[in-house]
Amino acid sequence: MSEVPEKDPYEILGVSPLATQEEIRRAYRALVRRYHPDSGTEEASATRFLEIHQAYELLSDPARRRAYDRLHRERRGRRTTSFWWEVILSRQRLPALSEDQMVYVLVEIYPSKRVPVRRVPLNLVLVIDRSTSMQGDRLDYVRSATHHIVEDLDREDVFGIVAFNDHAETIVPSQPLTNREYVHSRISSIWASGGTEMLRGLLMGLEQVRRFHSQDRISHLLLLTDGHTYGDEETCIAEARQAGQEGIGISTFGIGEDWHETFLSTLARETGGTCVHISDPAQARRALREMIRGLCDIAVRDLWLTPRFPRQVRLESVFRCDPDVERLRPVGEEINLGALSVDAHLSVLLEIAVAPMPLGKHRLMQLELRGLLPDAGEEDRLLADLEIEVVEGAEEQPISTAIINAVNKVNLFRMQERAWQALEEGRREEARQQLEAVATRLLDLGETELAHAALLEAQRVAEGEEVSKRAKKEIYFGTRHLRIPEGGK
Repeated sequence: MSEVPEKDPYEILGVSPLATQEEIRRAYRALVRRYHPDSGTEEASATRFLEIHQAYELLSDPARRRAYDRLHRERRGRRTTSFWWEVILSRQRLPALSEDQMVYVLVEIYPSKRVPVRRVPLNLVLVIDRSTSMQGDRLDYVRSATHHIVEDLDREDVFGIVAFNDHAETIVPSQPLTNREYVHSRISSIWASGGTEMLRGLLMGLEQVRRFHSQDRISHLLLLTDGHTYGDEETCIAEARQAGQEGIGISTFGIGEDWHETFLSTLARETGGTCVHISDPAQARRALREMIRGLCDIAVRDLWLTPRFPRQVRLESVFRCDPDVERLRPVGEEINLGALSVDAHLSVLLEIAVAPMPLGKHRLMQLELRGLLPDAGEEDRLLADLEIEVVEGAEEQPISTAIINAVNKVNLFRMQERAWQALEEGRREEARQQLEAVATRLLDLGETELAHAALLEAQRVAEGEEVSKRAKKEIYFGTRHLRIPEGGK
């Protein structure tokens, strides 16, 4: 094949470039029934049928398909893309065993320095908890931080505010910032009373975001709370999942110690957003400004990673490792990675179980990464097809330092997760052992303060006392944001 066809045969057949031969065959047959000149359907077309037939002839021939794929990649490689990646396997050769074996795949994603990035207007809604527990310094600092946000935003940005307790109220309907004095006066009117029903605030906040949600804006909801919501957690998570599928981000800010870190982290994770711990209300202004600065520096948005596996391979778990550790959960086949900032990168670790296979080379998985340019709505996509080889008595293979560090970070985070889970289920001795193991690992890494906090909580558990809410959050977020030195054990 001397050149790439003018029309993409994958697009003609409506299949992924990673499609199997059987998927291509099924797509071809379905299209033939619709477009064959003798089909008798309204869509019958000799021209369209010829196009479909030529595409199928190319893709059904393995040699011609490989040649097309190679030339297509070369043509795409000459075009500037908004991101690039490295995909690293822990092992490429597996010994022939009669049991499942684990393989780690590390995906490192970087923004392209060749793509010019301009600030994209924001569509931002602040959802503020104004229940009784927020009265005093907490609400004062949140109001002050919100006043500063209004001054930091540009005129083309859209901004709205929702406050909630037992009920929700739109304090400032989403609108361009043409009348800042009005917005400031409305912020000053927020006062504390009542209980905490987060779902009401979330629904009203998303309603405001959707008013201006479009391809040419970064849409994001910021939720600030200091407490628990009761009875509506699953509905909140479902609403967040739907928002994520629409390309709307949610980031959560927990103030103090009385909020549920797992719930707020899950809420943010469903959209690729971030959960932030504000231990001192005075930190609210800095935390919010850093978040908005990050939204202004987005190089790629709506990043989705899609792993596809043959029958003998399954996904055990997937974690983001950088910029912080977060357990990710696929939505169908896809994994929402959120946005990629200009001066940052994302690391994702996939833990894969491989069932016994015969000797020889086998497909391990297919990876697809797609994301949108923030100001144009154009989609970029990267594809990779990964193989492993099953051999007799595979020799010891060197493992990438990057994979070792990623696995170490994830395992440490998992250990503290298991400790809190065991404690919640009444298995106090197991919780104590896990916390001591966390402390030992942190000491090895030189994280003495965090290790001391874990040891103190292990002692509390051993003595039958309640754990410190503050220390629990320090350990939870400390292990999430840990930086393991290169070559760390």
